[in-house]
Amino acid sequence: MTVSRRHHLLLLLALLGALPAHAQPPPASTAPLPDIPPAPIYDPSWHALDGFSQAWQRVLVRKKGHLDVLFWGASHTAADIWTGELRRRWSADLGEGGHGFVFPFKWAPGSRAQDLVVEASKGWQVTRDKFEGERKVQALGMMGLLATSADPNDYTVVRTTNDNALGREFNKLEIWLQANPDGGTVRAEIDGKPQELPTHGAAGSAIVHTYTLAMGPHEIKLAPVGNGPVGIYGVVVERSTPGVVIDQLGIPGMRAEVMLHWREDVFRGLVARRKPDLVVLAYGTNDVGDENEPIETYLQNWRKVLLQVRTAAPDASCLIVGPTDRLAKDDKRTMPRTPAVIAAQRKVAAEFRCAHWDPQAAMGGAGGMAVWTRAGLTAGDDVHLNRAGYEKMAMLMDAELAKVRAGVKPAGNRTGQAAKAKPRGRR
Repeated sequence: MTVSRRHHLLLLLALLGALPAHAQPPPASTAPLPDIPPAPIYDPSWHALDGFSQAWQRVLVRKKGHLDVLFWGASHTAADIWTGELRRRWSADLGEGGHGFVFPFKWAPGSRAQDLVVEASKGWQVTRDKFEGERKVQALGMMGLLATSADPNDYTVVRTTNDNALGREFNKLEIWLQANPDGGTVRAEIDGKPQELPTHGAAGSAIVHTYTLAMGPHEIKLAPVGNGPVGIYGVVVERSTPGVVIDQLGIPGMRAEVMLHWREDVFRGLVARRKPDLVVLAYGTNDVGDENEPIETYLQNWRKVLLQVRTAAPDASCLIVGPTDRLAKDDKRTMPRTPAVIAAQRKVAAEFRCAHWDPQAAMGGAGGMAVWTRAGLTAGDDVHLNRAGYEKMAMLMDAELAKVRAGVKPAGNRTGQAAKAKPRGRR
């Protein structure tokens, strides 16, 4: 199979895995999940997550500000189930800080925000890097997505929910638009009150409009006026009350290397606006299928990505989340590249003073996907989990982070090479 065809297949599988839980076929039978040893956080420096723990205590004890988390990833995170479960769990402890960033378009099967209502017309063109054909660096905001249209009949709506415990009200809003020399005007209606937002400016640069509203339910509608193309990077929905904010930034089919194709000045500026306490990069399940990529190339790409993220968020704690277990289609065994991918991630994590968490180990190691399938926790494609599975994964990840927050030192040998690496990020 050619690289291009393999990438198409991986993307198709990723999109299928992002389908809502009710659209995924149920397992033929279920068996109890056996006892599986915990998968501890790996951090040779012992301090990669200090900033995260300190921010948690600041919000919990001093009731000050938000715990802000930027969570990039691929199809495992794109439906906001894994991240949504963390958001709900942490909000129960710290308070609701708001949903955070949202790309307000249902641009791929299963893409959603768990605790907001998002509706959009179908005429928008969504641009992203696709790991195929001629690739170039593009201005794609903070998430790697841009929606454009010039048609005044197109629209997107973000509003609070009446059904969920979270997302019922907010009072802080940001609208992120893309500027261009021929940019048109966006008609923004905030609770039915219209205003016009021009997008004429330097190509690709971000235009940010901020609003302070009364705390309560709100509806935001954005549409082109019709005097030229407009670009939307996203919106930010928050509350001024202390609490947790988790920005879900997952795109199906992606690898960390995709970040190298987002224009860095735009990316850096928007990440800096978010002032994250923790950045999470959850990649690897697609990488284990890239058998023709030398592992040294994989390492070099990760180094470039972490340098870019560290430059944008120098004070944030950093956590790499590796691949879940994934089975080969021919023999139903764990993809053979998986150990090399995990080892490479841990190597660069130590170099850049990041922590690493291993979801494959949390599933029981090699073959864990089959065990979780028998327990009714997967989508049945040997790659993705279902809603219950992602919620379980969030619970397992939270359990290990809770140990770190409680002062338990993560696994890792401080006397090894990683301890000699130059520290980067928060001390």
